[in-house]
Amino acid sequence: MKKGKRQMTQIVKDNALINASYNLELVEQRIVLQAIVKARETETGFDTKTPLSIHASEYEKLYAVSKDAAYKALKDAVLSLFERQFTFTELQDEKLKVVKSRWVSQIAYVDKSAEVQIIFSPAVASMCSRLERHFTSYDLDQIAGLSSKYAVRLYELVIAWKSTGKTPVFKLQDFRDKIGLLDENEYSTMSNFKKFVLDLAVDQINEHTDIKLTYEQHKTGRTITGFSFKFKQKVKQQKI
Repeated sequence: MKKGKRQMTQIVKDNALINASYNLELVEQRIVLQAIVKARETETGFDTKTPLSIHASEYEKLYAVSKDAAYKALKDAVLSLFERQFTFTELQDEKLKVVKSRWVSQIAYVDKSAEVQIIFSPAVASMCSRLERHFTSYDLDQIAGLSSKYAVRLYELVIAWKSTGKTPVFKLQDFRDKIGLLDENEYSTMSNFKKFVLDLAVDQINEHTDIKLTYEQHKTGRTITGFSFKFKQKVKQQKI
């Protein structure tokens, strides 16, 4: 008897997308990541014409939420995800250009089957499939227990430096943009930023993912101007 294949749950993103500036709510991030996994499971891959389906039952199982919460999550995503944009940089003729793109070119909710159907924008499809370039991969299960949208983004940002276990210094404004704080008035004081964004994200990552994360703050005079991160893979517990 043949063993069943292990379900593919790898998220793979071009580092240009990992380092993009955007603000997606937690549910939106979860659905986008599920759709990336779905695209990698299909023969057509990141087809910009064929919809990818995310069922409420799949969302419910992966993120351990109630059936009602899963239905609501998918319905809400249809209302908001189409409008979401992100900004990234790339080289063109040795010149750096700033590009703005949508995440999806089409999104629909099918009430009878309780599913969202997504077609990624060409930019996203390209950056999740061009694996000959610099890319980051991780298992979708690692972010399933995270309930902060900032924790999901921080995990992605640091895991891109998996080979070294430490990141460069992220300048404060750049870090805020990458983690999704595009409004300069949102958590503008450092005490609130740390309490509701940074420390919350680090605590969730340390509790629910495969890494142990710490950070260092960098100052100019007395003012915090940036952060850097170090992390180690957790030691897997041996089953007795």
